[in-house]
Amino acid sequence: MRPLEFSRVVHLMLDQSVNEIHDAEELPGIAQRLLVIDDDTVHRMVLTRIAKQAGYEVDEASSYEAARRLLGESVYACVTLDLSLGDHGGLEVLQFLAQAKFEAPIIVVSGSDDAVRQEALMVARRLSLNVCGSFAKPMSLSHLRELLREIRKRQVVGLTPRGA
Repeated sequence: MRPLEFSRVVHLMLDQSVNEIHDAEELPGIAQRLLVIDDDTVHRMVLTRIAKQAGYEVDEASSYEAARRLLGESVYACVTLDLSLGDHGGLEVLQFLAQAKFEAPIIVVSGSDDAVRQEALMVARRLSLNVCGSFAKPMSLSHLRELLREIRKRQVVGLTPRGA
């Protein structure tokens, strides 16, 4: 698929997802922040849009360095993480999150194969990180949206969503 066609498909998917939730009830309370860590601009755009639909305010990091900086500046209720970030990988972000004692839910969204994603999940759990989901790219937007909404609902009532 050519880049222009891909972009058109992404925009159609986003428009469809907006229409699906147009009548959805907003969650109460102050919006919490979510950090999208992904080096691909289109994927960051899609993840940001889905997270906003789930009630989050969103910050974006396109690199390991940007993620570290933002994690040092703000408190995040959730993080989505791509495992391939150019010079640094998602495993380095997971190590940084563990060192920072990050307890909020983490969702892995990656184009890496299943074995790599599963290994990353095992590492995250060994580091006592709260991984609540893993999605292969291209991901199911509706499944991701539902997971983010569920996490958000639990956070609104004071529960900390825990991964499996």
